[in-house]
Amino acid sequence: MAMFSFPAAGLKIDYRDIPAQQRLLRERMAGFGWLTSDILAHLDDTPDFYLDQVAQVHLDSWARGRVGLLGDAAFSSSPMSGQGTGLALVGAYVLAGELAAAGWDPAAGFAGYERLMRPFVEANQEIARLNARSRDADAPVLDFQSEWFGELVGRAINGVELPDYAGVPDSGATLPA
Repeated sequence: MAMFSFPAAGLKIDYRDIPAQQRLLRERMAGFGWLTSDILAHLDDTPDFYLDQVAQVHLDSWARGRVGLLGDAAFSSSPMSGQGTGLALVGAYVLAGELAAAGWDPAAGFAGYERLMRPFVEANQEIARLNARSRDADAPVLDFQSEWFGELVGRAINGVELPDYAGVPDSGATLPA
């Protein structure tokens, strides 16, 4: 398995056109040295070639009415953060707990969920943006030893205090037999 990444702002490519994607990858990665040419030589042989963009999801609200979003649908941090699964799991716990703590009132439960999760999500999304920026040769060099970066990492790791939802009422729903 090999993974390549490169800046591609404004890239327009048909994601169903695998040969065009492979040509793009060959063009962008030509001359990189190391094992790159050997890896690129096997593009036509691979049964599971996949090309996609690294993106984030930013929404003003993660809920509307009785529908709430969770994980990547609500706040994808991108693979550049390494936090997608963690954010989704913490978000699921907080969403369920806040809905229960609000007596299953969607508006109140969703509001509590966003209040607790949004700073945690935003910190993780910033880590992803910094990671992507650090890979861009034309971007200014970032000082990862500075105090601001340590504070950001602290918010990204410990940015949400998980409430103890013990004792909140369950939904009363019964599962089918």
